[in-house]
Amino acid sequence: GWGLGEPLRRRPSPGWALSDVTPALHAVLDGAAVGGRWDVSSLVAVDGLVDEKLRAGLLSLLHGPSWPPEKGADPDYWCDGSFSDTLSGGPASSGVGLRPARLAALCAEGRDTPPAVAELEARVGAYLRAVDAASGGGGVDVCRMPEAAFGPEVTPLAANAPVSSDGEAYGWHIDADPALLPPSPWTDCFGRYPNRSPGKPRFVTALVYLSPEWRWPEWGAQTRCLDPPTGEVLAIPPAPGRLLLMDQDISHAVTAPAAAAGDTPRYSLVLKLCLHSHRGSVAPPLAMP
Repeated sequence: GWGLGEPLRRRPSPGWALSDVTPALHAVLDGAAVGGRWDVSSLVAVDGLVDEKLRAGLLSLLHGPSWPPEKGADPDYWCDGSFSDTLSGGPASSGVGLRPARLAALCAEGRDTPPAVAELEARVGAYLRAVDAASGGGGVDVCRMPEAAFGPEVTPLAANAPVSSDGEAYGWHIDADPALLPPSPWTDCFGRYPNRSPGKPRFVTALVYLSPEWRWPEWGAQTRCLDPPTGEVLAIPPAPGRLLLMDQDISHAVTAPAAAAGDTPRYSLVLKLCLHSHRGSVAPPLAMP
């Protein structure tokens, strides 16, 4: 019916192995007592999950074959005002975003899934299953965010390409929170609940940086994550192929590139995922123990 927990079943292609993945960052944020347990949001950055070949293949989905990506967003693929990085399409919805037909092709399922997207999903799934196994879990199903959760206006994949001229266009936001879902087939099945609740699907974002070159710190464009109890901000530097996994209820913000980047966009692709644990007493982990 609604595909509330349809696992990503593809396996990574030969030539890539989990041993290629190296940790770049692991942080916990927003600690609080929730339902008698101590709860924290997690943020994990890894390198090597997306190698150069896959990075280039993913970026090629975001521009025409003869378009130099450093020139700016390809107008045949992108248009102003169509990117929203807030659930409500609020103040952060003025950036450049993919045209609807391009976004639909990116999100295609089954045999129509672009091969690079299928490979990315396969590697992310393999990594998260390995994390679960290393943590003593009983198994985890990694699934795309289904339409049944938010409706068709929230797609399971998205892309953005902020440029220096965007300035302060991007505000603090969360990607999603299962405690704030609208009435839907999802809430009929699972109800509303705090993210990371034991026995409930965990809402996770996987973001991969796709620019072929990024000069850090001169070009800026870090992803900022907020720790509300302390007010501290954690900045994650972009790097070609770096993958960022984070709970969808983390407050975060895109940062436009610095003036030194010129017209070069900081390309990224986002997967919106639900993790269904086979063991109801814990939430599926994101980081290797």
